[in-house]
Amino acid sequence: MATFHGIGVMSGTSLDGLDICFAEFTGDIETDVWSYRIEKAKTVPYTDQWRERLKTSMKVSGEQLIQLHVDYGHYIGRTVKAFVEEDEIKVDFIASHGHTVFHQPDKGFTFQLGDGETTAAYLISPYVTNFRSKDLALGGHGAPLAPSGERYLFQQTDICINLGGIANIGVRGSQGYDVCPCNIVFNRLAKLHNSELKYDKDGQIASMGVVQIDLLKKLDELDFYKLESPKSLGMEWIIQHIFPLLDDTVYTIHDLMRTFLQHVVNKITEACAANSQPKEDDHNCRPTVLITGGGAFNKYLMEILTSKLNEHGIVLQETDEETINYKEALLFAFLGLRCLLGLENTCSGVTGSSRDSISGSIHQPVNPIASCSPTLQDRFNHLMRQRSLSTHIPPQFEN
Repeated sequence: MATFHGIGVMSGTSLDGLDICFAEFTGDIETDVWSYRIEKAKTVPYTDQWRERLKTSMKVSGEQLIQLHVDYGHYIGRTVKAFVEEDEIKVDFIASHGHTVFHQPDKGFTFQLGDGETTAAYLISPYVTNFRSKDLALGGHGAPLAPSGERYLFQQTDICINLGGIANIGVRGSQGYDVCPCNIVFNRLAKLHNSELKYDKDGQIASMGVVQIDLLKKLDELDFYKLESPKSLGMEWIIQHIFPLLDDTVYTIHDLMRTFLQHVVNKITEACAANSQPKEDDHNCRPTVLITGGGAFNKYLMEILTSKLNEHGIVLQETDEETINYKEALLFAFLGLRCLLGLENTCSGVTGSSRDSISGSIHQPVNPIASCSPTLQDRFNHLMRQRSLSTHIPPQFEN
């Protein structure tokens, strides 16, 4: 058994802030069995300036985007450095998802802000980022990546749902996909209702609205929902297909919020029902679903969703607040660890790529110290030497 201490960093499309999770991972590298414990976690809210820069990042020039990429790299580096120094924690490695600006797998590209070498200049431990690009090069969507970590850390859960900016599903760690937009739409509507609001607390705005059946039908029947998995969503699709339907000159914000909430409930319920098979050894055992992410704190949403899931015999699994808040950051820490250990961390069954892969770009710190565990460094060096002897080239890249 070996134990590693790492930090995962996550920024979602809902622009709440930077989630930072410091966790201990214990596992047998040979059998690939793992457990985790969250040691410390916090969300650093974005300032209004940073929120605006990230929100408008799709519209800036190429030069401005490069500048933002570097600036955000500095931001992550400074923020993580402060997090580490606050309690003088000892960290073996750090991994970050970055902040997604573009995600167009049909065109073969995705882009996450946060220049890795810039961030590494602030750190004393190896830093892993850029988790999606290789999977796209192998023909996949590069998303969602959470199920590739859930298959090891959440083995006892049948279905994992993350209600983030975009809601996604993971099914027993072997398959998953983006289900529908979520908090990114709720937050936008809340802002339209009151410019000082960042989100609809407890679903209060939605609870005062009425479902508009005609609008709900248009939302539920969008072409994306007819696609088979693997599939993933980006902000571009939401801007093109969702926002135009949510016309506040035709409907009240309360009704828009309530209707979109029902849309999310419908799509999450459909996804869970379609993937909830009884366990092989117990056909009477009801499937379980673990719901995490910011949307799990929306009381009105969870009340309606729980009721709908119960109608399909699906049980909501209880968990702690830290897991709800920081599961995504935790998983990216684990995916970063697997990258450093030379273990596959992207599942082709989820993303649709031609093969499983070890994804992530590794950036070495400027002044590494003995904080990186010998076990991690020795194992990493050994596996890299082994893999350097391999000459296998994926078929699509052969001359």
